[in-house]
Amino acid sequence: MSGCLTRLLLPACRLATPGFVAVFFVLVMLGLQLWPGASELLRFSRPSYALGAFWQPLTSQWVHLTGWHAVGNALAFALIVAASRYWVRWPLQMLALLGGYAGVAVVVALDPDCSYYAGASGALHGLLAGNAVSLALGAGLLRRPAGEGGHCFSAPLPGCRLGLGAALLIFLALKLWLQSDGGLGATPSRWDFPVYRPAHCAGAVGGLVLVFMALAWRAVAASKMHAECCQ
Repeated sequence: MSGCLTRLLLPACRLATPGFVAVFFVLVMLGLQLWPGASELLRFSRPSYALGAFWQPLTSQWVHLTGWHAVGNALAFALIVAASRYWVRWPLQMLALLGGYAGVAVVVALDPDCSYYAGASGALHGLLAGNAVSLALGAGLLRRPAGEGGHCFSAPLPGCRLGLGAALLIFLALKLWLQSDGGLGATPSRWDFPVYRPAHCAGAVGGLVLVFMALAWRAVAASKMHAECCQ
């Protein structure tokens, strides 16, 4: 029975590569944008949320206010995943993205000044922050066998991973600070609508925290296993 289950699940596991996940994400994002009425139903609206549309803080991150907005975020997601695929394992990247989604959903739902919201930029900040934490803690590129999403690579030096991760975190923190009112002034939006900056901060924090917790749990589990083996 277990052998049959393994044979059924193995193709799905092989498909769940960074490239496949990125293509799926982009197709869903652009498909929902083109689906008539989907954007109006899924985007966050404070009056609708108050009347019971509880799903909107999450689903608003799957739709966008304009077509170019959707295309821009889809390309940004594909670029981040592609650039990180040999440095950060894709399950950690997806965990960072989920943390970004969660952080944005919380701040959108709880902030009474947020009257409407749509877009994945906050979640993408979570993906970027989570990937940076994975790099900084040395949990990124491990030795990958050939055929598992690419060639056989050896892990970079720990100091290199730490430096890249720290630099990415500093860059992200500086970007968020400059875009906030407390920095050198909010960066003007390139879009035809105002950008809700708290979503970027909340998404970054969500991705960072969730990935850090996962790595900490894995480190504790590894320490326990090592202690048991030494007994």
